[in-house]
Amino acid sequence: MAHVMRQANLFDLLSIAATRSKQRVLRLNPPYTLVQPDALFTDLVRSLLPMRPRVNFVYVYSVRGIVQGYVQARCRWQRRDEWTITTLAATDKAPDHVWERLLEEVCRAAGEEGVIRLFVKVPGDEFQLGTFRSLGFTPYTNEQMWGHLYVRSSKSDEDDDPYRKLLRRRTSGDAWDLMQLYSAVTPPVVQRAEMLTTKQWHISHIPRPWFLSQGLLEKSYVWQDESGRGEGLGGYVRLLTGASGHWVTTLYRPDPGNRAIAPAALDHVLWKAARHGNKPVYCGIREYQAEVGTLLEERGFHLLSEQALLVKYLAEPIKERQPALVPFLVNNADFVATK
Repeated sequence: MAHVMRQANLFDLLSIAATRSKQRVLRLNPPYTLVQPDALFTDLVRSLLPMRPRVNFVYVYSVRGIVQGYVQARCRWQRRDEWTITTLAATDKAPDHVWERLLEEVCRAAGEEGVIRLFVKVPGDEFQLGTFRSLGFTPYTNEQMWGHLYVRSSKSDEDDDPYRKLLRRRTSGDAWDLMQLYSAVTPPVVQRAEMLTTKQWHISHIPRPWFLSQGLLEKSYVWQDESGRGEGLGGYVRLLTGASGHWVTTLYRPDPGNRAIAPAALDHVLWKAARHGNKPVYCGIREYQAEVGTLLEERGFHLLSEQALLVKYLAEPIKERQPALVPFLVNNADFVATK
C-alpha cells in the first residue's frame, strides 16, 4: 500500500481535527503542555502561516490521502538551528511502523532546514522511548515532574511580599552572570548537549501578534552570590504562568550561603503564583538538582512522573581552519628599499 510523507497542508489539518478522538497523541513539550490549554488545531494552523522565518513545522504520514499520523516540531527559544519535537500522534488503526516513519521524516526535514540538533522530552514509561533511541536520540539527563494541584489564592498587596529584599527582578544585563551560573552547576554532558550561550539568557522584548502569542507570562528573579567567591549571581528562579497553571524553574549554586536562600526563592514565586488564582503549579527537577525535590515536598508538592531528555545530533558545527602566522627570523640585509 503506497504511503506519502509530506509537510502538512490545510486538508491534512482538517483530517487531523476530524479524527481527534481516534488518535493517540503524545504531547512532548512540557512545561507548555501543562500550563496551556490543549490548542492542537491552533498550533497546526500556525504551521501553515506564510511567515519567514518559520518556527513551526508539521509532517504527516498518509495512505491514499488519509492521514494516519503526524509529527510537530518547532524552533527552540532564540535558536533557528535547533528544533524540539512537541507532538507525535497516530490513529488507532495505524500500523506500528508509522511512529518510526514520522520520526525519520522529521529528522530528514530538519537536516534539510539546516538544523544541527533535535531535542525531545519523553516520559520514562512511554513505549515509544525505544523508537527514539533506535533512531539515534541519546539521553543526556532525566527530569522529575513535581506538581502542587491546589495553591490557595492571595489578594494581598504587592508591598506585602515578604521576600522582596532577598531577590530582584532579572534583566537582560544579567545574561552573562546567568550563563556563568548555569556553567557552574550544570554537568558537562548536559552543557555539551544544550550548547547554551548568553543569547538564551536575554529577555526578549519583541512584541508578537496575537496569533503567534502563546499566552504566557514570565516573571524571573535572581539573587547575588552568597558564597563569597565573587560578585556574580548565586541563584535564579522563574515563574511561567499560563491559562492552565504555573511552571517553576530554579537554579542555584550548591554552597551553604546560596542553599539558604533557595527555600525563600521558591516561597516567593509560590506567593506570586497564588495571586493568579487557584491554578496548579508544576516544577521540573533534573537529576543533578535532586535536593530541590525535598524543598518541594515540604511545600505540598507531589512527584508526578519522570521523563528522559534526549538529543539527536544531525550535524556538528566546527570552526573553519585558519592559517596561522608563524614568527620567523630574517637578516636585515635581506630587505631592499624600493622607490
